[in-house]
This record gives sequence, C-alpha cells and structure tokens, in this order.
Amino acid sequence: MTSFFLAGVDSDAASEVAYRELRERSEDIVGCPARARRIFKLSCRIEGHDCEVEVGKPFPHHGGLVSAILDHGREEPFVVCTLGETGDQLRVQRPVYSVTEFT
Repeated sequence: MTSFFLAGVDSDAASEVAYRELRERSEDIVGCPARARRIFKLSCRIEGHDCEVEVGKPFPHHGGLVSAILDHGREEPFVVCTLGETGDQLRVQRPVYSVTEFT
C-alpha cells in the first residue's frame, strides 16, 4: 500500500495545501466538488488502449507527470491533474476497470 503524496511537492504540509487548491480548481472546471477519496491509480481504457494512470508516473499518451487523480462522482469522468508548463487537468471517462486508493 502507498501513503498519500502529491507528485512534485516535497512536504506533507505543502501537499495538503496544493491538493486542496487542485480540488478547488477542479470543482470550478467540472461544476461539482471532488469526493474525499484519495486515488493512487486507475486501471482504464484511454484512446482505445488499456493502461494505468498512476500518481508520480507519466500520463499515458500525454507524458505529463500525474500529480493527483480526483473523483467527482459516478456521473462525471475522473480528473487527472498533471505537472508541466500548463498544469493540465485531463479527463478519464468512466467506466474504469479498477480504482486503487492511497492508504
């Protein structure tokens, strides 16, 4: 099991602040708040390929480092926040094969 971390942030205190800011920004974009669950990894299908999206690793087919994965509820896609010049928030459509949460 993996303890919570936010890729690209060095301290636990800074991670909590940055995670809260990502959730707020994501809520503005999606229109509803992210759930409290903290997701480490998704097994899913993106652009016709089975893959895993994992915090701390490059996003498949994009290359930006995954900093956080947010769940906005079963009617909304997962939001994957990546590091990089643009700080993208990418969407992973449901259904996904499995969700692994941090411990």
